[in-house]
Formats: sequence, structure tokens, C-alpha cells
Amino acid sequence: ETVAAQFDQDIAVQVQSLDAFYAAEKYHQNYYKKNPRDYKRYRTGCGRDARLREIWGENAMTDASLSR
Repeated sequence: ETVAAQFDQDIAVQVQSLDAFYAAEKYHQNYYKKNPRDYKRYRTGCGRDARLREIWGENAMTDASLSR
């Protein structure tokens, strides 16, 4: 099953070229693993998890899927 099959409308994504990419400093890498409480508070506070559940239902990304 494709992602598009889960929606009533086509999915449209504009692809743009990347001019530059800057890797984050080492202390930012795997932030969600190094700072799980802060990251959980951020995800809850910004409404990200609620929105993902609204869109994806049971297929929404969970904390368990982050640890894979």
C-alpha cells in the first residue's frame, strides 16, 4: 500500500535543489536520545505528536519507532 492510497487527495511535493547543507554540531546529533525528557516535552508542547496521530492514526511515528 502506498502513502497516497491513505488519502482522499493526491500528494503534491515541490522538489527544490539544495544549495548548501551544514551538518549540525556533534552535541545536536541524536538529541532525542541524549535528552529524552526535553525532546518529549518539545514534541508534546509543539503539538507535533497530536498532529501526526490525527493524520496517520495508528501508523504515526512513536517513541518506540525512534529507538530503532
